[in-house]
Order: sequence, then structure tokens, then C-alpha cells
Amino acid sequence: MEEVKGNINFRKLDLEIKKFWDENDIYKKVKKLREHNPEYYFVDGPPYCSGAIHLGTAWNKIIKDTVLRFKRLQDYNVLDKPGWDMHGLPIEVKVEEEYNIDSKKDIETKIGTERFIEKCKEFALKNKKVMESQFKNLGVWLDWENAYMPIENEYIEMGWWTLKKAYEKDLLLKDLRVGYWCPRCETSLAEHEVRGEYKEVMDPSIYVKFKLKDDKENTYLIIWTTTPWTLMANMLVSVHPNFNYAYVKVILDNEDRETEEYWIIGESLVEEVIKRAKKNHKIKYHKIVKIVKGEELEGLKYIHPLLEENKKQLEFSKMENLHKVVLGEHVTLDGGSGLVHTATGFGEEDFEVGKRYGVPIYSPIDDNGRYIEGEWKGIFVKDADDFIIERLKEKNLLLHSGKIKHTYPHCWRCKTPLLFRATEQWFLKISKIKEDIINHAKGVYWVPSWVETRYVNGVKFVGDWNISRQRYWGIPIPIWTCERCDSYEVIGSVEELKERMINDIDLEDLHKPTVDRVLLKCPCGGIMRRVPDVLDVWYDSGLAPYASIYSKELKKADFIVEGHDQVTKWFYSQHALSAIVFEDVPYKKCMMHGFALDEKGSKMSKSLGNVVNPDDVVEEYGADILRYYLLSANKAWEDIKFSYNELNDVRSLFNTLWNSYAFAINYMVLDNFVPNEEYMEYLKDEDKWIISRVNTLTKEIIEELEIPHLHSYTWKLKDFILNDLSRWYIKLIRSRTWREKDDPEKLSAYQTLYYVLMKLILVLSPVSPHISEKIYQNIKTEDMPDSIFMNKLTVDEKYIDSTLEENIGLIREIVDAILRGRDRVKYTLRYPISKITLPKTMEEIVNKYGYIIKEQGNVKEIEVAEFKGNISIKPNYRELGRVFKSEVPKVVKAINSVDPKVFLDELEREGSLKIQNYEIKPEYVQFKMEIPDNIIGVEFSKGSVYMDIKLTEDIIKEGLMREVIRRIQSMRKDMDLDIEEKINIKMEGISFDKDMLKSIEKEVRGKFVEEITSDYTQDWEIKTPDKKTYNVKISIVEVKKVKSK
Repeated sequence: MEEVKGNINFRKLDLEIKKFWDENDIYKKVKKLREHNPEYYFVDGPPYCSGAIHLGTAWNKIIKDTVLRFKRLQDYNVLDKPGWDMHGLPIEVKVEEEYNIDSKKDIETKIGTERFIEKCKEFALKNKKVMESQFKNLGVWLDWENAYMPIENEYIEMGWWTLKKAYEKDLLLKDLRVGYWCPRCETSLAEHEVRGEYKEVMDPSIYVKFKLKDDKENTYLIIWTTTPWTLMANMLVSVHPNFNYAYVKVILDNEDRETEEYWIIGESLVEEVIKRAKKNHKIKYHKIVKIVKGEELEGLKYIHPLLEENKKQLEFSKMENLHKVVLGEHVTLDGGSGLVHTATGFGEEDFEVGKRYGVPIYSPIDDNGRYIEGEWKGIFVKDADDFIIERLKEKNLLLHSGKIKHTYPHCWRCKTPLLFRATEQWFLKISKIKEDIINHAKGVYWVPSWVETRYVNGVKFVGDWNISRQRYWGIPIPIWTCERCDSYEVIGSVEELKERMINDIDLEDLHKPTVDRVLLKCPCGGIMRRVPDVLDVWYDSGLAPYASIYSKELKKADFIVEGHDQVTKWFYSQHALSAIVFEDVPYKKCMMHGFALDEKGSKMSKSLGNVVNPDDVVEEYGADILRYYLLSANKAWEDIKFSYNELNDVRSLFNTLWNSYAFAINYMVLDNFVPNEEYMEYLKDEDKWIISRVNTLTKEIIEELEIPHLHSYTWKLKDFILNDLSRWYIKLIRSRTWREKDDPEKLSAYQTLYYVLMKLILVLSPVSPHISEKIYQNIKTEDMPDSIFMNKLTVDEKYIDSTLEENIGLIREIVDAILRGRDRVKYTLRYPISKITLPKTMEEIVNKYGYIIKEQGNVKEIEVAEFKGNISIKPNYRELGRVFKSEVPKVVKAINSVDPKVFLDELEREGSLKIQNYEIKPEYVQFKMEIPDNIIGVEFSKGSVYMDIKLTEDIIKEGLMREVIRRIQSMRKDMDLDIEEKINIKMEGISFDKDMLKSIEKEVRGKFVEEITSDYTQDWEIKTPDKKTYNVKISIVEVKKVKSK
């Protein structure tokens, strides 16, 4: 045990402890210590290796590290592999940026597929190294040497094995469907990738006239769309069979002539459509002339509005089942016209309608989103919107053109607006096991509990999982198709692939392009080649519960935690794959946390200049302060609004902790104290109280961390450090530390502090491991383990005394009331209060703990009595008149003859009072209590504390003595003197008697002298509560310097 300096640099402390851990292999020792204990299996949600960590990533890992450190302290063998997401668009897009690549064509022509894949691997591994260093800088302990990486062959093979299982269970399907398509990345995306990626955009909003074929009355179907470019692929118009549709007679004033037309519109939307049409047309007259049900419109043929612009539509117009009205229950009357333009290749519902009516799935665009035929061939579809709108206007088919602000899906990585496009993809048939997934969720412990509802609601609306990506860097889909008969086979392992391959390919790396070269022989005699796609990167991370430990048996994770964006992403992808393979959920406890935002609640971004770099925070504040702040700022599932003010509050808390530790240890060092449980025999009630409190704290914290409720955990720690330890217990025992070296009560105070510190740093260590280890290394005895994390977190139930805690809690309330009263009248704690009065119900507690109230409240005397103040009596003339009639004056005189306090006591005791033969009952009089000017009352839970704040000469003198002590101690601190260093003091401007001078000398470890050659002199102005001012000059010098001279 060594002396502790008061000033502490928490960043330097971090680095010192990290060095200690590294040089002594502490993490490995902790693992070794518990390797045969019951396991606690944690699965790490893998971060993308796409760049440096941000505050949210730091928060995520700190949550995980805190829970796992707690579990180690519970003596579990914690399986704590970190994971990395290293495939997919997150990596590819970053590499494309690095090489100024804009398209897949650029990849293949500028850099080459094989080199691009190698660069993706290098990029991922480089960032993994950077991020790992950053996580270690936060004090995160994970099994870094054995991290799971989806780029390794063993992991890829687990992905293949999983897909083979899906195939064997008839849960794998190749199908043509409309889905999300990124024209920049040139790949399909799954719906879970798009959740949360909807952004507000301005799009065209147009109403278009589709003329009925073979109609002599100029009748038009009115459709509404926000995607004019899809009109090139229009195949049908959908109406709801049960809705009312109106034939609206419209007379248009076209300057030179009037035109009569009939528009078919959903009845409830007629006026809205007419209102919009009037913005672009002169409508002289309109009237509903007929109402029909939607089913009556089925089969009406129309002339495609862009026949000449797309010759393919001319071909379609000759087909009986195209360009006609069909029925669809997806149609609504929430807006638009009630008629839906249906392009079977560009809308999910359109696609389903097309299939039902046997209509071709037509999608005339390429992977880049450019038209492959028609007048605007080669133009990106969104760029064609204006051309199409203008052409419709020229053809007099544009009813209205405006803009609409709405949300639209974007690519989750490159942020390009997506297209809905029909393509052939590979799907996992989630629809067949959806109910199983929902039922499994009931067996999970969700934190917070309402996340289950959010998760289940997400699953209810999820479709089959599109797992194929038309990209390069990912787990290659292990499906080989025959060039001759179009059959396919799913390969489930490298061994199986080697058995089936007909050419000699080195399978050292299972990525593209190596596996693309492998050929198989089909039973029909044809050659089988691998499909070129790779798997969805969410498939990679979904494998983690079993692929990370290379197990083909389900091992449920005891705990997982990720941000709220992962509820319908990673939480789901894991569950979906485990439901397919193992028919169960892969985790027992699932926790969700929020996002890290700036102080105003805005998302952090470089463009806004509001990004908080966790490395910068750690450099200035130290890792422990950031860790504690992120867990204590609010409930974990709420978003954090990062605040430097709150961060500084945590630094203040840690300074308080450090100062409390320094106080305890420095006195122990001064007295050569050696911890010994025998000193526990001399414990005073306040010692027993703090020992009980720290064990109650430990018990409560174990309960909070089991959930885990990390906010409650940190809040309880803060309350204990500030209020129980620093502001209460240390103040209670401070005077005991000044006693003779071998005083039993002094040693018992030291033993108590030692015990409490050891317990406290154990419960603190999960969130703040560096400072906890630092304190432990200084106070541990030789027989203790090498690291604090090699200890076991336990509760000493025998020391918990809830009655004692309750009683001392009441004493603290009283002291707090005294302090509030002092603050109210500016009566500082350094000046004694001559007397306080407490309710009689407090008599037993005051008899036992009154000394604490006196010491902590600086009170001379405690009276236990019902405080009466100045009592006066006022006769109730109405009642007296009713009872005593003409005798009232005599009764009043009798009442006034008795001392009011005696009167009140007798009434309270006997219920009535007899005066001069008159029986006086309580209702005959009214008492009024007035508190004297020198008394103030402050409430607490059991009544009020009444304080006599009258100032006397003795009170002023004693207060001045304390004022002087405080200033001498301040000067000692300025000179950075050790506790044991003695000083000589010269004081001018104030005088005290011998006893008071001796008291000052004892507290400041000094001696008053007449003359001094001072190291340090300071003038002080001291103002007393009676408005007097004393100008005091104090000079001090170290005694050892005097002797050396």
C-alpha cells in the first residue's frame, strides 16, 4: 500500500493499467482461471470493417464489455469471441470510392474482378486492425486472437452447410419476383436491408388519361403515379372490385373549341381530381353521370399512352389480355384517382396482379436502370421522367403535373434511390416458417420487454428472404446449374465439392473467382457451373451463433445486444437461419440499445461538424469516464444526446471517488495500517452501516446487471460514492483518523474503509475497469489474486442490517434538514447551532445516534419534545356562548388565567381542563403557535426539525476557529504538503483562547509561533453571520525546513 496523490490524470492511469494487463497476460490468466467453470456464451454482433469506430460503436462494445466483465466476476467461463463483418456492399462501396469506381463495369475493366476482391479483403483486414486497437483503447476485453471472420474458409463452409439444410428442407427457391434494386451497385437487396433507409424526396405527381379503346364518347381512365418512367412498361390498370367508380362528364374549354370527355375516377376522389385538373386545364363543367362498381369495369380495353414511344407496347396492344382493366384488392381510395397504373415488372403488387391474369412480366431496363428499348433507350429511367411528362402533355393525355414530397427507399450503403424491378433471385422461404419464428420469440428474455412486440411485428410483415446478390465480395452461393438441362445442385461442404468437381482447382480460398472455376458433372451429362451471385452479407452475420464456433449443433447465446436498427436485421437474420437449421431461436436474452446523437438530438455527421470521436474523448477524459458516462446518461434503449457537461459531471464523480480513496489510503499509510479482520470487533454503528450499505449495493447491482439495467447500475454506484461514502461516512469518521496510532476505533474505521473500498471497486470494475484495477493493485494483500478480475463478486449477507440502514437513513434526513435550514438563513456549517428540537417519536433513535446529528449538523444540544413555540389562546365565543350563556365573561377570564402551554398539555393529556369549576373542552378554544424569530423549522419525513439560530459570542468564536482551520488546510493543499508533514503557523488579526488554539493545532498538524520565516503567507477576509468582518493574515512553513536551517 503506497501513498496516493490527490491529482489524477485518468488517461495516464488507463495507459498504466493497459500496460500492466499486457505485460502480465491478465486477460489470459482470467480465461485460464475459469476455463472449467460453467460457460456463459456471448455472441458479438459484428461491426463492419469499413472504417474507424464511431461513438455508437464504442457504446455498443462498452455495454458488451461491462456485462461480460460482470459475468467473469460471477465465476463464469465467458466465451467472448469478437466478430467482424467483412463482406458485402459496406466493404465494396468503400473500395470503389478508394479507386474512383462508379459501376460494376468499371470494376471489371479498370481494376479486374480478382484484384478488386483482393483489395476488398485487404481493406477489411486493415480496418479490422484499426478498429480492434480502438476497442482495446476503450478497455474492451474480448478474445481478440480468436475472432470470427466470415472471410475464412471454415465460416464460408458453415454458410454452405446452412444453405444445403435449407435446400433439403425445401426452404430454398429460385424465383422471378419484383424487389428492391440498386442501379448504382447493380444488385438486388432484401427488404430488411431497406428498413430505416427511407428518405424524404420530391417526385413527380401526375394524373394521366388512358383512352378507352373503340370508344366513341372520348372516355378515359384516369390514373395517378409518382413514377412516370414506369409508364413505358404499363400493362394493365387495376381497380378495386367493391369500390364505386364515377363516369364524370367533363366539358373542357380549349380556347378555339369546347371538348366533351368522360373520365372514370373513384367516386370519393372525383372532386380532388377535378380540383387538380383545373390547375392545368379550363374545365367549364363537370358532372357525375353514372356510378358503377369496380367489377363492372373489368375487361375494358384502353390505348396505351406511349404506344409510339415503345414499339414493344404495339406488340402488347395486339394481345387480348393486355392493356385492359383488371381487379385488385390492393387498390385504395386514400389518394390518387382510385385506378392504379400497373407495370408488372416494376411493382410487387403489380407483379402479383400480372401473374394472376397471366400477363407477361415486362421490365425494359438494364442493371444500371437504363431503358433497353424504346425512344429513350440508354437513358436512366429517373432522368426520363421529364421527357415522358412533356410527351404526355403534347398528346393531351396529361391531366395534371405537380410534385409530391414522400418517403422513398434508398440503398443502405451507397444511398442511391432504389428501383422496384423484377429479377430472378434465390430466396429462403421464410413464409413457411414465419409462425415458428414468432412462437420462438416468446421464449426470449427481451430487454426492454416491449422489444418483443416490435420484433414480432417486423416478422409478421416480412416476406421470403432474397439472399442472392449480384456482387463480388461475399460468400459465394454454393449452387451449380447445368448448362444443358437447367437443373441445379446445392453443395454443402468443401469435401462434397472436391468429390464432385471434374477439374483440378486449388480450393485454398473459397471466394470468387476461385470457386467460379470449379465445374461439376450433371447426371444428364452436361457441365454444371456455379451461379455467379454471392450471399447477402446479413446471411453472413446471421450464421454467427453457430458458425463463429464452427458447430453444427445449436448453442444458444446467453446474451446478445445491438442497436435498435438491428431488431429487424441481425436479431432477425440469426433467428431465421437457426429456425431453418435447428428449428429454434439462437439466443436466450436479447437487449436493444439506442443511437448516439449530438447534444441537440441530431444525427452526428461530418457535414454538420457535430461528430464526437471516441478516441478524442478517451484522450482527454480517459476510457473509464467515457464508459461510465455512456452507461449512465440514460436508459440503454433510449438514444443518447452526447453532452460534454454531463461528461464533466462524471469526471467530477471520479475525482470524488479518487479523493475518497486517497483520504483513506494516505491515513492508512501514515499509520502503517495492515488490514486485519480482527479490527471488525470494534466497529461503531456508522461502520456497520456503511458495511451493510456496500453489501446491499452489491446485492442490488447484481440484480441490475443480471437484467441488465445498466442505467440503474451506474446510478446506484453514483449515489453510493457521492452520498454514502464521500458526503456521509468519511465525514463521520474523519475525526477518528486523527486519534492515536493504535486507537481501536481508529483501526476499525481503517478496516471499514478498506473493506468498503474493496467491495466498491469490485462492483465498479465492470464499467470502469482501469481505475478499479489501479486501486486494487495498491490495496491488495500478497495472498490476493493478481488482478481484480480474478476475484469473485459476492454479497456478505451476514453484514446486511436493513433496520440499521433505515435508522441511519432517518438520521441523514434530519442532518439534511438542518443543512437546508442553515442554507435558508445563510448560517454556515462552521458555526454551531445551540439547540434543535425533534419530535418525541424520535427519542429512541436520538438516544442512540444523537452524536451523529450533533457532529454532522454542528449542533450543541438536542431536545426531544413536541415543539410548542410561543402559544397563545383565543376563546371560541360562539361555542362558549352556546354552552355558558351569560357566564361567558367569567369563563374567558378563567381561560386567560392559565399558562397557554400548561393549558395545551392538559388538554392533550386529559381531553379537557377544569378551571374554577368550568370544564373547558378543546372546541371552546383556539390555539395559535408562533415561532420566535430565532427559531426556524424544516420538515423531514417524520415531522420537523426546529433550530435555535441565535448567535452568541461563544458560537461566533467557535465558528471563527473553524474558518481559520479551513483556510490553513487550504494553504497546506496549495503547498502540496503530505498529511504527516507538520507546520509552524503565525496568525495576525484574530485571537483565540489556549484551548481553541490547541484544537486548531491538532486539526492542521501545526504549532503557533510568534515569529516565522514563511514559505507561504496569505491575507484572508472572514465574514461572520452577525455581519462582522475579520481581516486575518496567516503564514505557514514546514517544520522540517525550519529544522534544516
